[in-house]
Amino acid sequence: MNAFSRAVTEVDFQELVVKRRSVRKFKKDKVPENLVQNVFEACRWSPSAGNSQPWHIIVVSDTETKNLVGSICTKYSRQHWKRFPPDRARYLAARGGTWDKSYMKDVPVLLFASYKTEKGYRNGLALGSAWVAVENMLLAIANEGLGGCIYTFLNRREEDEIGKVLKIPVTHRVACMIQIGYADVEPPQPARKELKEIVSYQQF
Repeated sequence: MNAFSRAVTEVDFQELVVKRRSVRKFKKDKVPENLVQNVFEACRWSPSAGNSQPWHIIVVSDTETKNLVGSICTKYSRQHWKRFPPDRARYLAARGGTWDKSYMKDVPVLLFASYKTEKGYRNGLALGSAWVAVENMLLAIANEGLGGCIYTFLNRREEDEIGKVLKIPVTHRVACMIQIGYADVEPPQPARKELKEIVSYQQF
């Protein structure tokens, strides 16, 4: 029996979707391997364009590597934050954001969602498929009682530097990093638009 043999009710799923949060502060407790494996199973069963399954997940738990990743992300984030209007910087800071990514060395697990690119293939489809897998993993992370947060790279240079550290082949791009651990704080429920603002019928 695998992790997905258990029945999930409609109410369970709705509660899971609503309770999922972007956690930016983690406890240092180690994440049990069986929980991480359940997250990977959620990735494995994700739908993809033409069932291409273009994803490859790199798991980083080594402190030295996490510290190097944090240094690279800090370098690019510092540059980016300098260009933020003051109100934007205040908004991000209020949500726990900061240009200093040195905390990454203390995040128990970093997952890098990479995807294969191919000549003659619409790579936007591969990227889209990778993001579907990311959403499956985020829901699985919440389902396992863990906290998770997406980190997207600011530009191709940052992505390429991370790729060199992780020895990612040139045939692959990286969609994002997912930080995983036990939440040290419970983020408040974020504001959401009303359905009438995001849904229309027949035409836009």
